[in-house]
Amino acid sequence: MCNFPFICGNLLTFANKISVRMKIRIVPVVIAVASLLLASCLKSSDEETTTYNDTAIASFSLGTLNRYVTTKAKDGVTDSTYKTTVTGSTYKFYIDQQANRIYNVDSLPKGTDVAHVLCNVSSKNSGVVTIKSLTSDTLRYYSSSDSIDFTTQREFRVYANSGNAYRAYTVSVNVHKEEADSFRWTRVTSGYVPSYVPVDGSSVNRYKLEDGQLKMSTDNGATWTVETLDSDAALLPGYNVNFACKSVSTNAGTEYLLLVGTGDADKKNALCWFKYEEHGTGAHENGWSLISHDSDDRFALPKLSHLCMVHYGEYMLAVGGKGMDDCTTSAYDGIYASFDNGVNWRRNGLISLPSGFDKSATDVRMVVDDDHYLWLICSGTGQVWRGRLNKYGWAENQYFVYE
Repeated sequence: MCNFPFICGNLLTFANKISVRMKIRIVPVVIAVASLLLASCLKSSDEETTTYNDTAIASFSLGTLNRYVTTKAKDGVTDSTYKTTVTGSTYKFYIDQQANRIYNVDSLPKGTDVAHVLCNVSSKNSGVVTIKSLTSDTLRYYSSSDSIDFTTQREFRVYANSGNAYRAYTVSVNVHKEEADSFRWTRVTSGYVPSYVPVDGSSVNRYKLEDGQLKMSTDNGATWTVETLDSDAALLPGYNVNFACKSVSTNAGTEYLLLVGTGDADKKNALCWFKYEEHGTGAHENGWSLISHDSDDRFALPKLSHLCMVHYGEYMLAVGGKGMDDCTTSAYDGIYASFDNGVNWRRNGLISLPSGFDKSATDVRMVVDDDHYLWLICSGTGQVWRGRLNKYGWAENQYFVYE
C-alpha cells in the first residue's frame, strides 16, 4: 500500500528546509519526484514502490561540438577561419565520486565551441538531474536536448527519488589553449645541450652498412649476418647514412626501421629502405624493402649533403645542406617531414627552420630528447635551437570509467 500523503509531506518538509537554508527554488524538483511516486501509487494498490535515498551521476558524455579553426589564407598573410566538428563522445570524462567533480582529462582541441553543448547524463537509482543557473541559485531540469554553456564550471545536482537527499557536482569541460600541431623554436645560448648519438638499429638488434651490404647483429656487435633485400644492394646508401626506429602501435612487439642516406645509384634523390622487425613468440623474419621514386617525384627526399634524419613522434624529419649531383636544392632550405614512415616528404609541412637560422652552417644535427624537444645543433655557426610540438608537451591522454 502506498502511503503517498506521508511521503509528500516529507518531501515538502524537505523542500522547505532546503529553501530556507539555500534560498533556492527546488520545489519543482520535489514536485517532480512526488509526481513519480503518485503515478506509481495509482498504478496498482497492490504494488510495492521502492524509493532510494542514495544517488549519483553515473555517466557523463558530450555530443557533437562545433570547432572554429583559424589558419593563414592563400596569401600567407591574412587569417582565414573555417568551421569543423568535434566528436565529443571520444573525449572521456572522469567522475570523481569522492570530490564530486566531473572533467575531461584529455582536453578538447583549441577553438571548440563549449558555449553551446549538448551532453548526456545518467544517474544512479533514477535520480533527478538538475543544473544550476549561471546568474542565480535557480535550478532547472537537465535535458539532453538543451544546449548548455560550459565556458565556466557548472554545478549539476542529482536528487534521490526519495526526495531526502541530493549530490552536487562541479562539471568542467576543458579546452586546450594552444593548437596541438603548433611548433615554437627557442634559441639556446647557454646551459644544457644534448649530445648527438646516431641511431644504429632497433631496441633489440643493431645494423650497419659494410662492404656494400646491410648487416644485422643480434648480440650487440659481436657477430654480424647479411640482411635480405628485395632490390639490388647497389641501391643501398653509401654515405650520409641515418637509421630511425619507431614502435608499431597496431602490432605489439613490432618495430618499424627506416634507413635513409645518399649514394651513387641516384643522382637526385636520397635512398630510403624500410623493414618491419618482429619480436617475441611467432615472430617472422622480414627483409628490407626499397622505397622507390621516379627522379622527378616532388615528394621524394632530395639528395642533400650532410643529410640528417630522426624519428619525432608520429613523423620522420630530415634536414640537410646543399643538394648533391643533379639535386639543385639550396642548403638548409627547410625541414622535410614524412607522415607515412619515409615514403613521401614535404618541406616545411610540419616544422619550419626557425626565424634567424643561419644557413651558412656547415652541418646540422637533429636530436630528440626524453621530453620530446627537437634540437638543432649547428656546426660552423655555433647556433643551437630547441622546439617542441605543443601536443608533445601535454600529459598523456587518460581514460576513466565510472565505478
